[in-house]
Amino acid sequence: MSFLSSACCSPAPVKTGYTPIGQTCTDASGMTYYIVGGKKCKRGIVFCYDVFGLHPNAYQVADILGLEDLRVIVPDYLEGKPLSTAVLNKPDVYHDFITRRGTYATCRPLVLAAVEILRAEGCERIGGVGICWGAKLVMGALAEKDVSGVSSGALIHPSMLEMADFERAQGPVLLLLSKDEPDFQTEFAVARGKPFGADSQMERFDNQAHGFCGARGDFGNSEVAGDVDKALAMTVAFFKRTCA
Repeated sequence: MSFLSSACCSPAPVKTGYTPIGQTCTDASGMTYYIVGGKKCKRGIVFCYDVFGLHPNAYQVADILGLEDLRVIVPDYLEGKPLSTAVLNKPDVYHDFITRRGTYATCRPLVLAAVEILRAEGCERIGGVGICWGAKLVMGALAEKDVSGVSSGALIHPSMLEMADFERAQGPVLLLLSKDEPDFQTEFAVARGKPFGADSQMERFDNQAHGFCGARGDFGNSEVAGDVDKALAMTVAFFKRTCA
């Protein structure tokens, strides 16, 4: 059974005045993407945002990672049409999203195109970061590592994951959970039981709600900001170890 936190449907994402430091580009196919980080980086990250799309918090998280010797690319999977709390509460919209628009099969061409952009820039090892729904995309890429090139994944307060995602994963995962996610102990045991399982980690942020690192995170709150900093520091350390 896939998990979607009820917190995905409320409240609305926070508003911030953050100004991104990277570049917004369009490739030959028309894919819009945001990219940040040193152009000589050997490690690349495909960043998969939450259902609220290219929110200022998504830019800020990508920028923080990009300052850590990582080249970070954020395809606009939702093509300028992110979801809102209002439409998430509409059964027909939600059903369309989980069965069509938001599936890995639909978003896969953008993930693969992002990987090729990173490779063309000289990235030799590539990981994926997924926030909320974005974690589902990362696990899809990790299930076909030899094709996608994504060799490890950071799953930040993930939604929509199933046991099969962990069974199919071909690389280690970093599970960063809020108080609202399920236990995940059984799924994590599967991840740890794989040949590369020693590199998998799990941490729960019991004082934080689902979405604290995403569009709903109040980065102006010192307690939230502190845990965001901790989560991103763990993410950077994870990729420096698994994408070495």
